[in-house]
Amino acid sequence: MVYVKYGRAGGGWGCLIMGVLALVAAYYILKGLFYVLYWASPVLFVLALVINWRAVADTGRDFLSLLQRNPLGGLLLGALAVVGFPVLALYLFLRALGYNKMEQFGRAMREQQRPPEDEFVEFEELESRPKYTTPAETVDEYIEPAPEPEKEQAPEEKPPARPDNPYDQFFK
Repeated sequence: MVYVKYGRAGGGWGCLIMGVLALVAAYYILKGLFYVLYWASPVLFVLALVINWRAVADTGRDFLSLLQRNPLGGLLLGALAVVGFPVLALYLFLRALGYNKMEQFGRAMREQQRPPEDEFVEFEELESRPKYTTPAETVDEYIEPAPEPEKEQAPEEKPPARPDNPYDQFFK
């Protein structure tokens, strides 16, 4: 028979007590964070508008499209946004910062792809025409292609049958 001796934490009871203490500590930490966000939310909202106003406009447009597609879900999200405005303000601030980073990244990529001003690039000019048009519609005079030469029609001949092919009986 194997005997298991529990540690000093008290076994199952110790884990339960530690879990409850961790939940209480997490509650107070999140409560304090929400309190700080509550007072900082107007500043975060204004900063989001100053940094990149398109982030706020895009979020509003997304909310309106959700309201059109799913009215009940849109109303629930609107109520949640009012109750959790501090979290929404933090989200808008972080989204504005993300938009700003994406613009900087796009500018850097465009600068890398641009050839230097003093170099010439060789190119070959190709014929261009609007999409979905034939050459006759774009050119004043359309030159018809030369007709194909007529082929002599030979009488149909069957290929010679091979007597040693065992599968010929299936194609008769």
